[in-house]
This record gives sequence, C-alpha cells and structure tokens, in this order.
Amino acid sequence: MGRGTVLVESPSVERRCRALEAKTRLDLATVDDAIAAIRHPAQLRDRLGDAVLYAQRVEAEVAQLPIDLALPHDPDSYLGRFLRVWTPDESGHGDAQARLLAFLGLPVPVASTDDWLAAHLAWLLSTASTRTYDVVLMTYLTVGAMNEKLAMTAYQVMASVAAGIGEHELAEVLFDPMRRDESLHLGYYRTHARELGKVLRPWQRWLVRTLIVRTYAPVGARRAAHKPSLGRTLLALEDNPDDPAIASLTQAIAEDVIGRAGRPLPPFVREAMAACVAAARTTTDAEATPGPAPAAA
Repeated sequence: MGRGTVLVESPSVERRCRALEAKTRLDLATVDDAIAAIRHPAQLRDRLGDAVLYAQRVEAEVAQLPIDLALPHDPDSYLGRFLRVWTPDESGHGDAQARLLAFLGLPVPVASTDDWLAAHLAWLLSTASTRTYDVVLMTYLTVGAMNEKLAMTAYQVMASVAAGIGEHELAEVLFDPMRRDESLHLGYYRTHARELGKVLRPWQRWLVRTLIVRTYAPVGARRAAHKPSLGRTLLALEDNPDDPAIASLTQAIAEDVIGRAGRPLPPFVREAMAACVAAARTTTDAEATPGPAPAAA
C-alpha cells in the first residue's frame, strides 16, 4: 500500500487537531428550541431558503465522501484524527438544517454523492507510490480548505441575514456555531497543506495546481443539475453575484497554498461560480418544491 509523507511531528498541525478535538459539537436540542421560536418564518424562507437548501444538501453529501478509500491512512494520524471530528460535524450541520427546512415547509434535498469513481481513481494513485499519495493528499487538503472557506463565509452572511430580520437566536445557536466549526476545519486543512507543501517536489506541486485549476467546481456544484442551486445561493447572499466576494476569498486560499510568487493563478474560482449564477438565471428548476409557509410562532 502506497503511503505518502506522514507528518509525524508538526507542532502547527498538532495544534489544529487539538483545537478540533477540544471543541463542542453543534447542540441539536438547542437548535430545535431556536427553530421553534422563529417569529418570521416567511421572511426567513424568502431570504435564506435557497441558501439553506444548498448548504443542507452539501453538508449531507460531504459527510458521505469515501475519504478512507481515496486516502488510506492510520486512524491516529493527523488525517485520521481530523476525520473523527469532521465527519460528525458535517452530519450534524446537515441534520440541523434539515430540521430548519422542515419548519420552513421546504422538502429536504436528496443527498447524492457522485465521487465514487473519483475515489477509486484516487485510491489507485494513492496506493501506487508515496509520491502519488502526496499528490492526492495535497489536492484533497487544498480543495478541502477552499470548500471550508466557502462554507464559513456563507454561514457568516446567513447569520447576519437571520439577525437582520430579528431571528437572533437562530443566528447565535445555528449559523454562528456552524461558521466556527468550518473555521476550525479550514485551519486544519490549510495548515496541513502548507506543511505538506514544504516537502513536495516541483513536479508534484505542478500536478496538484494543474488538477485543481482545470477540474475545480464549487462544493455541491459539480453536477450540471446542481449548479443552479449554488447560483441561487450567491444571488441571495452576494451584493454582486456576478463578481462574488466569496469567489475572491476562496481563490485566495488556493493562491496561499498552491500559488507561486509573482505568478497568480487564473481566476478559476470566479469563473466556476459565475457559471453557477448563469445557470440559476436560465433555469426555473428549483432544488426543492416549496410547501406552504408556516405561520409565525
């Protein structure tokens, strides 16, 4: 079995793992209480319904990703320790938002993971040699950091929107804790990627960079059928969805981890998100068919 460069002693990655292991998980009972106390359900659904539909599906899907297959690892390695926290976090975020969708009269989207073929291809590479394992791991860590930046920023905006319409409790017990979780996930991904990047050979970094730039799709928007969902989310949350701020923030993660000084990467994140916005504007298909809005509590 091919295993790559294992960071046995990295103080910076160790600190990230310990921070994750010390945090508390999202309290679903408290979330239920906040949902029951919602006073402006129609406004909430109008402003955040599309964003919650997208975010809930993504959280449910990524929790099912076959990472153990794609990247065989020691359960007590940094990656193994991270996944023991990350997987329940993602499942919990999905469960909490599914409860919010039900309250708002929105059917929970069907989570569908189409990464099994990619996972098997990644397994073939990761088991072929230590060098190819490192390429797969670096790609996973970089894209993971980008995904977490997108999620963290979205939850921050969603918390502000919820508070702005008077749903302060929901912002404080659902969106803010999810944002904090994603921030800790991001810290692990980015730190581990930086440390691994220090020992990669130039051809490995080139291959990682090429794979990401040429194949990138925002999380939950790889399938053509799912692009409008993210597009509607950007239309709901961004001041300028044609040049979303979240694209620049996500691109900055890639520049930091796999970029080269004085040679910026092409604007591949903005282009990918612009395609999602365009898809949202040209389709009437919704992520889910809305039911009747619930009455205010």
